[in-house]
Amino acid sequence: MASKALEDLIVIEFAEMVSGPMCGKMFADMGAEVIKIEPPGAGDEMRAHPPFPGDIPHPEKSGAFLYLNTSKKSITLDPATPSGAEVFRKLVAHADVLIENHSPGYLDSIGLGFNALKAINPRLILTSITPFGQTGPYRDWKGTDLVEFAMSLTGYNTPTMVDDPERENPLRAPGHQAEMMGATAAAASSMFAVFHREATGVGQWIDAPCWQAIATTSKIEMAAYTYVRLPFSRLRGNVAVGLEPMACKDGYVYTLWAAEPHWVALKKLLHNPPAMESEVFDKLAGRQANDDVLRPMIRDELKKYELDYLVTEGQRLGLTIGPVFTVAQAAEHPHLRARNAFVAIDHPIAGRLEYPRSLVQMTATPPTSTRAPMLGEHNAEILGRLGYSLEEQEGMRAAGLI
Repeated sequence: MASKALEDLIVIEFAEMVSGPMCGKMFADMGAEVIKIEPPGAGDEMRAHPPFPGDIPHPEKSGAFLYLNTSKKSITLDPATPSGAEVFRKLVAHADVLIENHSPGYLDSIGLGFNALKAINPRLILTSITPFGQTGPYRDWKGTDLVEFAMSLTGYNTPTMVDDPERENPLRAPGHQAEMMGATAAAASSMFAVFHREATGVGQWIDAPCWQAIATTSKIEMAAYTYVRLPFSRLRGNVAVGLEPMACKDGYVYTLWAAEPHWVALKKLLHNPPAMESEVFDKLAGRQANDDVLRPMIRDELKKYELDYLVTEGQRLGLTIGPVFTVAQAAEHPHLRARNAFVAIDHPIAGRLEYPRSLVQMTATPPTSTRAPMLGEHNAEILGRLGYSLEEQEGMRAAGLI
């Protein structure tokens, strides 16, 4: 049995910033040899993005880069040049998967499109991650995580924690949700393609748009609109019950009271306020029809109690309820610490930093993360493997090809 789930795979990552590197990270932490191609000189653009220790920029200390590129090898190469393209083809000839996140048509423009690469390696799986996909009216649109998130309807549907329930403005989730969803979908699809190739011997081209990846997570809202033309938003009115963060004495909680057992548990949690005992609220239909009265009442009652009581006692009563955590509260939470959700990794320049572990745990082939590579750290190893002598490598470096 392999010590790591994907240790027999070779993955080339010709990608920058978030979506492509996150996809490659999933392979690398599972044991695949992921060879990251970075532009000579500056490297992946993410190396210039914060956070930095002491807020001092350094290409080897970007927290975002270090997290997104654990367990990989780095070479510097410019595939847009004839000599760089030659090296690129040699890399691809022995690879299982090529991950890229350039604009549609870019690989073709430098002579390295899918058909050209397939002629070199018919078993190759090319995974192209873009904002809007390789086809369609928006194919050539420029996209960012914010644009993709906003267009997915997720931003408009994100419940607000402000006191004014009429706040209409769409919100943005923290981080890079659209690009992370695109990366996750791309990694899963790539593995589906690996299984297909093992059965047939044939590789394929995967078109992985980030907008589509996050838009299709809104299945309930899409279904509600498709079936009954119900335009979901955070301004839910009497459409549903719960589904928004609500203030308590020392924070916010998130709870539902749709199912009958949940409603009974909520009343017990709040010590059975007389107004909530009205038979008007006994059934879901009544709670929905009178949401404009019930919701403010529940908001007022929750403000009487502290978060720890509401969550602990609510869970004991069988209520679906949870706290709204800050980053610090989540990062330091004893549950995540008990599950070893974070790992400390040493880096020769950035030092010892703590990182979130892999997304999953596996008993037989547990994923592990090693430090992110320094820019071009593995040039000699990888280029030597391809047959380039040290003298040839020096010539390539002097010419700015690596």
